[in-house]
Amino acid sequence: MKTLVFERLHADHHRYAALLCILDRQLHIATCDEIPDYCLLARLCHYLTHQPEEWHYPVEDVLFARLADCDTQSADLLAVLTEEHRRITRDGKALEATFHRWAEDSPQAELDLNRLNLARSFSELYHHHLHSENRHVYPLLERCIDADELERLAPRLSLASPAEGSPGFQRLYRQVADHHTGLRLGHGEQADFCPLCDARPDHA
Repeated sequence: MKTLVFERLHADHHRYAALLCILDRQLHIATCDEIPDYCLLARLCHYLTHQPEEWHYPVEDVLFARLADCDTQSADLLAVLTEEHRRITRDGKALEATFHRWAEDSPQAELDLNRLNLARSFSELYHHHLHSENRHVYPLLERCIDADELERLAPRLSLASPAEGSPGFQRLYRQVADHHTGLRLGHGEQADFCPLCDARPDHA
């Protein structure tokens, strides 16, 4: 079970980082005075905000509480990360609502600087959060919580992680993959690959 829990946590982080990369590319398009895909931005913010609440954050809450008992020096960092969970949820939901409105009411309007900066701040916080957990907290968790301890925590650690085959994720994936949306950088330029579906430019 220990391997499975941590594999799922790391897989979630990998997926979140890929989606953040695509979000960053859409924001770069906006800085080029071009029109980003507001529907895609809304779906990205929805997934990055709602999916962690379903499984990822509840599992981390249980593991963080055990780590705080095991390694008291980690308490301050864990408190910061828990607060970041709340900020990511709050800011992501606000951005999702904003991008939904733009998709419906002003799909051909340029993104204003204030909202662009809010989206950048959300992405920067999310990237920093993932880095802190990957670099500092997950290694501590894997050292401090052995397989027997994880088995004792098992009743509080559901393994029913939301499937990547869920309709919401598949719609997002298809939107990115079908039109090579994840490659777009603005000014007609394309990235070398899509971090979500691994698409390559047609000329590659």
